[in-house]
Amino acid sequence: MFNHTSFRLVLAAALAFSTASAFAVPSHLTSTASVMQVITLTAGTQVTVMLNEAIDGESVAVGNALDFTVRSNVMVNGKVLIAAGSSATGWVKNVKKSCSGKCAEITITVESATAVDGQTVNLRSIPHIVKVPCCDGTTTANIGTNLTARVLNDLKINA
Repeated sequence: MFNHTSFRLVLAAALAFSTASAFAVPSHLTSTASVMQVITLTAGTQVTVMLNEAIDGESVAVGNALDFTVRSNVMVNGKVLIAAGSSATGWVKNVKKSCSGKCAEITITVESATAVDGQTVNLRSIPHIVKVPCCDGTTTANIGTNLTARVLNDLKINA
């Protein structure tokens, strides 16, 4: 027969075991694949984006904001730092009009993208210039127009 002290020891052991198992971290959460790491996205890393909207020289003005989507994953050491499909933003930098007000040239750039941890990654893009010969129609940058940019400065990303 159990005495009062033996009962307390058995109860304490049972509580300790159940508490430990209740707070145990499942093995799928402790694998190295799911552990967040801080990785540096270095200046100069290439980011390719595509334009989400068609723009034309008759309706845009310098300073208009543009929406882009990142085309492919930007990876460092096997970790995605900027995911394909992430949003990016840019601007209309220049609009040249000629021939009775018809647009002859639009210059657009991409300025930033969103990293996997939500941070804004500042970019420097090669300006994309859409031209049309004078008086031969309206200049248009179509949906899916590709632009290439480079990361402007080193940034630590939680990936």
